[in-house]
Amino acid sequence: MEERVPEYLHRPLQVLWFDTHELAVVGCFYLLAAIFGGYTWLMLFIGPALVIPYKRSRARGFFAHFLFEQGLMDFPGYPIATMKSFRE
Repeated sequence: MEERVPEYLHRPLQVLWFDTHELAVVGCFYLLAAIFGGYTWLMLFIGPALVIPYKRSRARGFFAHFLFEQGLMDFPGYPIATMKSFRE
């Protein structure tokens, strides 16, 4: 199987004008709206409209570090986020 290397390694993957983290935010709000129904479908439009501009105003990699601090994501080779001290 042949793998394709992107032309620019420093640019994140984009779909339309959203990067992958922004698509994840939209997907999460879509899932919440689909599960709960009713007026929560408004969250599908209001939630990303608030979260995405906030994310774009922060430094690159902010979202991944935020998820790491909340314990929702791991960085390979690093200790877990709840660890108080670390010895090599």
